[in-house]
Amino acid sequence: MATRPLTSVRALVATVALAGLLAGCGVRLETEAPAPLTPDATESARQRGSADALSLEVLASDPAADPANPATAVRATVAAHAGEHLLALGGVYADSAASPSPSSTATTDPAPGEVAAASTDAVVTQLTQSAANARADAETVPDGALARLLASIAAERLLLARQLAGAATPAVPELPGLVAPDQAPAGVPASALSALVAAEDEAAYGYEVIAAKQSETMRANALARAAVHRSRAQDWAVAAGISRTGLDPRRTAYALPAGLEDPATAATLAQTMEQSLAATYAALVASADPDARTPLIDALAEATNEAATWGAPTPPFPGL
Repeated sequence: MATRPLTSVRALVATVALAGLLAGCGVRLETEAPAPLTPDATESARQRGSADALSLEVLASDPAADPANPATAVRATVAAHAGEHLLALGGVYADSAASPSPSSTATTDPAPGEVAAASTDAVVTQLTQSAANARADAETVPDGALARLLASIAAERLLLARQLAGAATPAVPELPGLVAPDQAPAGVPASALSALVAAEDEAAYGYEVIAAKQSETMRANALARAAVHRSRAQDWAVAAGISRTGLDPRRTAYALPAGLEDPATAATLAQTMEQSLAATYAALVASADPDARTPLIDALAEATNEAATWGAPTPPFPGL
Protein backbone atom coordinates (compact mmCIF):
# COMPACT_ATOMS: atom_id res chain seq x y z
CA MET A 1 0.00 0.00 0.00
CA ALA A 2 1.34 3.44 -0.90
CA THR A 3 2.35 5.78 1.90
CA ARG A 4 2.98 9.47 1.60
CA PRO A 5 5.33 10.96 4.24
CA LEU A 6 4.50 14.51 5.21
CA THR A 7 8.09 15.72 5.73
CA SER A 8 9.80 17.02 2.63
CA VAL A 9 12.78 15.30 1.06
CA ARG A 10 14.68 18.56 1.18
CA ALA A 11 14.27 18.85 4.94
CA LEU A 12 15.30 15.23 5.42
CA VAL A 13 18.49 15.70 3.39
CA ALA A 14 19.36 18.82 5.40
CA THR A 15 18.88 16.96 8.68
CA VAL A 16 21.14 14.11 7.60
CA ALA A 17 23.81 16.56 6.49
CA LEU A 18 23.63 18.40 9.81
CA ALA A 19 23.98 15.15 11.71
CA GLY A 20 27.14 14.33 9.75
CA LEU A 21 28.67 17.71 10.50
CA LEU A 22 27.93 17.51 14.20
CA ALA A 23 29.27 13.97 14.42
CA GLY A 24 32.52 15.13 12.83
CA CYS A 25 32.84 17.86 15.45
CA GLY A 26 32.38 15.46 18.32
CA VAL A 27 28.88 16.66 19.15
CA ARG A 28 26.33 13.92 19.85
CA LEU A 29 22.76 14.41 18.68
CA GLU A 30 20.07 13.29 21.08
CA THR A 31 17.96 10.41 19.78
CA GLU A 32 14.59 11.41 21.19
CA ALA A 33 11.60 10.37 19.09
CA PRO A 34 10.35 13.17 16.84
CA ALA A 35 7.14 14.91 17.82
CA PRO A 36 4.05 13.62 15.99
CA LEU A 37 3.16 15.63 12.91
CA THR A 38 -0.01 17.72 13.13
CA PRO A 39 -1.95 17.66 9.85
CA ASP A 40 -3.55 20.84 8.54
CA ALA A 41 -7.09 21.03 7.14
CA THR A 42 -5.99 19.94 3.67
CA GLU A 43 -4.04 16.94 4.94
CA SER A 44 -6.87 15.93 7.28
CA ALA A 45 -9.32 15.91 4.36
CA ARG A 46 -6.88 13.91 2.25
CA GLN A 47 -6.44 11.34 4.99
CA ARG A 48 -10.18 10.98 5.58
CA GLY A 49 -10.63 10.32 1.88
CA SER A 50 -7.77 7.81 1.87
CA ALA A 51 -9.11 5.98 4.91
CA ASP A 52 -12.57 5.75 3.35
CA ALA A 53 -11.06 4.47 0.09
CA LEU A 54 -9.09 1.78 1.90
CA SER A 55 -12.16 0.75 3.87
CA LEU A 56 -14.24 0.46 0.69
CA GLU A 57 -11.55 -1.49 -1.13
CA VAL A 58 -11.53 -4.09 1.64
CA LEU A 59 -15.26 -4.08 2.36
CA ALA A 60 -16.40 -4.48 -1.25
CA SER A 61 -13.98 -7.30 -2.08
CA ASP A 62 -15.60 -10.72 -2.26
CA PRO A 63 -13.47 -13.31 -4.12
CA ALA A 64 -16.06 -16.02 -3.52
CA ALA A 65 -19.01 -14.01 -4.87
CA ASP A 66 -21.44 -15.59 -7.32
CA PRO A 67 -20.71 -14.19 -10.82
CA ALA A 68 -24.39 -14.54 -11.68
CA ASN A 69 -25.37 -12.12 -8.91
CA PRO A 70 -25.89 -8.62 -10.40
CA ALA A 71 -24.30 -7.09 -7.31
CA THR A 72 -21.00 -8.92 -7.87
CA ALA A 73 -19.88 -6.79 -10.82
CA VAL A 74 -20.81 -3.57 -9.02
CA ARG A 75 -18.88 -4.61 -5.92
CA ALA A 76 -15.84 -5.41 -8.05
CA THR A 77 -16.06 -1.92 -9.55
CA VAL A 78 -16.34 -0.40 -6.08
CA ALA A 79 -13.19 -2.19 -4.93
CA ALA A 80 -11.22 -1.37 -8.09
CA HIS A 81 -12.20 2.31 -8.06
CA ALA A 82 -11.46 2.58 -4.34
CA GLY A 83 -7.92 1.41 -5.05
CA GLU A 84 -7.56 4.14 -7.69
CA HIS A 85 -8.92 6.73 -5.26
CA LEU A 86 -6.39 5.63 -2.65
CA LEU A 87 -3.54 6.16 -5.09
CA ALA A 88 -4.86 9.54 -6.26
CA LEU A 89 -5.19 10.74 -2.68
CA GLY A 90 -1.64 9.68 -1.85
CA GLY A 91 -2.34 6.70 0.40
CA VAL A 92 -2.79 6.49 4.15
CA TYR A 93 -0.03 8.27 6.04
CA ALA A 94 2.20 6.00 8.14
CA ASP A 95 4.03 7.86 10.92
CA SER A 96 7.63 6.61 10.93
CA ALA A 97 7.95 7.73 14.54
CA ALA A 98 5.31 5.24 15.59
CA SER A 99 7.45 2.16 15.01
CA PRO A 100 6.36 -1.13 16.59
CA SER A 101 8.05 -2.26 19.77
CA PRO A 102 10.43 -5.25 19.62
CA SER A 103 7.97 -7.26 21.69
CA SER A 104 5.05 -6.69 19.33
CA THR A 105 3.61 -9.78 17.65
CA ALA A 106 3.51 -9.92 13.87
CA THR A 107 0.15 -10.55 12.26
CA THR A 108 -0.73 -11.98 8.89
CA ASP A 109 -3.67 -11.22 6.65
CA PRO A 110 -6.29 -13.96 6.48
CA ALA A 111 -6.42 -16.02 3.33
CA PRO A 112 -9.32 -15.39 0.92
CA GLY A 113 -12.43 -17.13 2.12
CA GLU A 114 -11.34 -17.29 5.78
CA VAL A 115 -13.41 -14.21 6.66
CA ALA A 116 -17.02 -13.83 5.57
CA ALA A 117 -17.51 -11.07 3.00
CA ALA A 118 -19.39 -7.96 4.05
CA SER A 119 -23.06 -7.81 3.13
CA THR A 120 -24.23 -5.72 0.21
CA ASP A 121 -26.18 -3.57 2.67
CA ALA A 122 -22.92 -2.80 4.49
CA VAL A 123 -21.17 -1.82 1.25
CA VAL A 124 -24.06 0.47 0.25
CA THR A 125 -24.00 2.09 3.69
CA GLN A 126 -20.24 2.65 3.53
CA LEU A 127 -20.47 4.03 -0.02
CA THR A 128 -23.20 6.46 1.01
CA GLN A 129 -21.38 7.61 4.14
CA SER A 130 -18.01 7.98 2.43
CA ALA A 131 -19.67 9.94 -0.40
CA ALA A 132 -21.10 12.30 2.22
CA ASN A 133 -17.67 12.60 3.84
CA ALA A 134 -15.99 13.45 0.53
CA ARG A 135 -18.73 15.95 -0.33
CA ALA A 136 -18.40 17.70 3.03
CA ASP A 137 -14.62 17.95 2.71
CA ALA A 138 -14.89 19.15 -0.90
CA GLU A 139 -17.08 22.00 0.31
CA THR A 140 -14.57 23.36 2.81
CA VAL A 141 -11.02 22.15 2.11
CA PRO A 142 -8.69 25.10 1.33
CA ASP A 143 -6.97 23.37 -1.60
CA GLY A 144 -9.03 23.78 -4.78
CA ALA A 145 -7.45 20.87 -6.64
CA LEU A 146 -8.17 18.52 -3.74
CA ALA A 147 -11.73 19.87 -3.53
CA ARG A 148 -12.20 18.97 -7.21
CA LEU A 149 -10.84 15.46 -6.66
CA LEU A 150 -13.02 14.88 -3.59
CA ALA A 151 -16.12 16.19 -5.38
CA SER A 152 -15.45 13.74 -8.21
CA ILE A 153 -14.97 10.87 -5.77
CA ALA A 154 -18.16 11.82 -3.93
CA ALA A 155 -20.11 11.71 -7.20
CA GLU A 156 -18.65 8.30 -8.10
CA ARG A 157 -19.39 6.78 -4.69
CA LEU A 158 -22.95 8.02 -4.67
CA LEU A 159 -23.55 6.68 -8.17
CA LEU A 160 -22.15 3.25 -7.27
CA ALA A 161 -24.21 3.22 -4.07
CA ARG A 162 -27.32 3.80 -6.17
CA GLN A 163 -26.31 1.10 -8.66
CA LEU A 164 -25.49 -1.43 -5.96
CA ALA A 165 -28.72 -0.71 -4.11
CA GLY A 166 -30.58 -1.17 -7.37
CA ALA A 167 -28.90 -4.54 -7.91
CA ALA A 168 -29.71 -5.74 -4.40
CA THR A 169 -32.22 -4.96 -1.67
CA PRO A 170 -31.15 -1.74 0.15
CA ALA A 171 -33.04 1.47 -0.47
CA VAL A 172 -31.52 3.56 -3.26
CA PRO A 173 -29.66 6.58 -1.79
CA GLU A 174 -31.05 9.95 -2.85
CA LEU A 175 -29.10 12.48 -4.88
CA PRO A 176 -28.52 15.85 -3.18
CA GLY A 177 -31.30 18.28 -3.97
CA LEU A 178 -30.12 21.00 -6.36
CA VAL A 179 -30.86 24.52 -5.17
CA ALA A 180 -31.00 27.38 -7.66
CA PRO A 181 -28.02 29.70 -7.06
CA ASP A 182 -28.89 33.18 -5.79
CA GLN A 183 -25.46 34.60 -6.54
CA ALA A 184 -22.27 33.75 -8.38
CA PRO A 185 -19.98 31.46 -6.33
CA ALA A 186 -17.09 33.45 -4.88
CA GLY A 187 -13.82 32.78 -6.67
CA VAL A 188 -15.33 31.68 -9.99
CA PRO A 189 -14.31 33.96 -12.89
CA ALA A 190 -17.09 35.65 -14.87
CA SER A 191 -15.82 33.99 -18.05
CA ALA A 192 -16.21 30.54 -16.48
CA LEU A 193 -19.79 31.28 -15.42
CA SER A 194 -20.58 32.52 -18.93
CA ALA A 195 -19.22 29.26 -20.35
CA LEU A 196 -21.39 27.32 -17.88
CA VAL A 197 -24.52 29.19 -18.97
CA ALA A 198 -23.73 28.37 -22.60
CA ALA A 199 -23.07 24.70 -21.78
CA GLU A 200 -26.36 24.31 -19.91
CA ASP A 201 -28.24 26.04 -22.73
CA GLU A 202 -26.56 23.84 -25.35
CA ALA A 203 -27.56 20.73 -23.40
CA ALA A 204 -31.16 21.95 -23.29
CA TYR A 205 -31.13 22.45 -27.06
CA GLY A 206 -29.59 19.03 -27.62
CA TYR A 207 -32.28 17.33 -25.57
CA GLU A 208 -35.03 19.24 -27.40
CA VAL A 209 -33.72 17.96 -30.73
CA ILE A 210 -33.49 14.41 -29.34
CA ALA A 211 -37.11 14.70 -28.19
CA ALA A 212 -38.17 15.88 -31.64
CA LYS A 213 -36.51 12.90 -33.29
CA GLN A 214 -37.49 10.18 -30.80
CA SER A 215 -40.74 8.86 -29.37
CA GLU A 216 -42.31 7.43 -26.25
CA THR A 217 -40.02 6.98 -23.24
CA MET A 218 -36.87 8.48 -24.77
CA ARG A 219 -38.82 11.52 -25.93
CA ALA A 220 -40.33 12.05 -22.48
CA ASN A 221 -36.95 11.68 -20.77
CA ALA A 222 -35.30 14.08 -23.21
CA LEU A 223 -38.02 16.70 -22.72
CA ALA A 224 -37.63 16.44 -18.95
CA ARG A 225 -33.87 16.95 -19.16
CA ALA A 226 -34.28 19.82 -21.62
CA ALA A 227 -36.50 21.63 -19.13
CA VAL A 228 -33.97 21.06 -16.33
CA HIS A 229 -31.05 22.39 -18.33
CA ARG A 230 -33.00 25.34 -19.75
CA SER A 231 -34.00 26.37 -16.23
CA ARG A 232 -30.47 25.87 -14.93
CA ALA A 233 -29.00 28.01 -17.70
CA GLN A 234 -31.37 30.81 -16.74
CA ASP A 235 -30.58 30.45 -13.03
CA TRP A 236 -26.83 30.72 -13.63
CA ALA A 237 -27.28 33.62 -16.06
CA VAL A 238 -29.25 35.52 -13.41
CA ALA A 239 -26.73 34.65 -10.69
CA ALA A 240 -23.89 35.86 -12.92
CA GLY A 241 -25.76 39.06 -13.75
CA ILE A 242 -25.68 38.47 -17.52
CA SER A 243 -29.26 37.38 -18.25
CA ARG A 244 -30.73 39.33 -21.19
CA THR A 245 -27.62 41.48 -21.53
CA GLY A 246 -25.04 41.82 -24.25
CA LEU A 247 -22.88 39.36 -22.29
CA ASP A 248 -25.50 36.59 -22.33
CA PRO A 249 -23.84 33.72 -24.31
CA ARG A 250 -27.01 31.77 -25.11
CA ARG A 251 -27.83 31.13 -28.77
CA THR A 252 -30.89 29.98 -30.65
CA ALA A 253 -29.20 26.85 -32.04
CA TYR A 254 -26.06 24.75 -31.61
CA ALA A 255 -24.22 22.26 -33.80
CA LEU A 256 -25.25 18.66 -33.15
CA PRO A 257 -24.18 15.31 -34.62
CA ALA A 258 -26.16 13.79 -37.45
CA GLY A 259 -28.26 10.65 -37.11
CA LEU A 260 -30.23 11.54 -33.99
CA GLU A 261 -33.15 9.53 -35.35
CA ASP A 262 -31.18 6.49 -34.20
CA PRO A 263 -31.83 5.84 -30.49
CA ALA A 264 -28.24 4.71 -29.91
CA THR A 265 -26.85 7.92 -31.43
CA ALA A 266 -29.29 10.01 -29.41
CA ALA A 267 -28.31 8.23 -26.19
CA THR A 268 -24.63 8.77 -26.95
CA LEU A 269 -25.24 12.50 -27.38
CA ALA A 270 -27.10 12.61 -24.06
CA GLN A 271 -24.19 10.86 -22.34
CA THR A 272 -21.69 13.25 -23.91
CA MET A 273 -23.64 16.35 -22.88
CA GLU A 274 -23.97 15.21 -19.26
CA GLN A 275 -20.32 14.16 -19.04
CA SER A 276 -19.25 17.50 -20.49
CA LEU A 277 -21.31 19.32 -17.88
CA ALA A 278 -19.81 17.14 -15.15
CA ALA A 279 -16.34 18.23 -16.29
CA THR A 280 -17.43 21.87 -16.36
CA TYR A 281 -18.79 21.72 -12.82
CA ALA A 282 -15.69 19.87 -11.58
CA ALA A 283 -13.46 22.63 -12.96
CA LEU A 284 -15.61 25.26 -11.25
CA VAL A 285 -15.29 23.43 -7.92
CA ALA A 286 -11.52 23.87 -8.15
CA SER A 287 -11.77 27.62 -8.68
CA ALA A 288 -14.60 28.39 -6.24
CA ASP A 289 -13.84 29.55 -2.71
CA PRO A 290 -14.45 27.15 0.19
CA ASP A 291 -18.07 27.22 1.38
CA ALA A 292 -19.17 28.45 -2.08
CA ARG A 293 -18.86 25.08 -3.81
CA THR A 294 -22.00 23.20 -2.73
CA PRO A 295 -24.20 23.86 -5.81
CA LEU A 296 -21.28 23.01 -8.08
CA ILE A 297 -20.48 19.76 -6.24
CA ASP A 298 -24.11 18.66 -6.31
CA ALA A 299 -24.50 19.53 -10.00
CA LEU A 300 -21.42 17.40 -10.74
CA ALA A 301 -23.04 14.45 -8.93
CA GLU A 302 -26.35 14.98 -10.73
CA ALA A 303 -24.76 15.16 -14.18
CA THR A 304 -22.73 12.02 -13.43
CA ASN A 305 -25.89 10.16 -12.46
CA GLU A 306 -27.74 11.34 -15.56
CA ALA A 307 -24.91 10.25 -17.86
CA ALA A 308 -25.19 6.77 -16.34
CA THR A 309 -28.97 6.84 -16.80
CA TRP A 310 -28.38 7.28 -20.53
CA GLY A 311 -25.98 4.32 -20.56
CA ALA A 312 -22.56 5.80 -19.80
CA PRO A 313 -20.15 3.57 -17.83
CA THR A 314 -19.18 4.62 -14.33
CA PRO A 315 -15.71 6.21 -14.36
CA PRO A 316 -13.50 6.20 -11.26
CA PHE A 317 -13.20 10.00 -11.45
CA PRO A 318 -16.30 11.63 -12.97
CA GLY A 319 -15.62 15.02 -14.49
CA LEU A 320 -11.84 14.67 -14.40
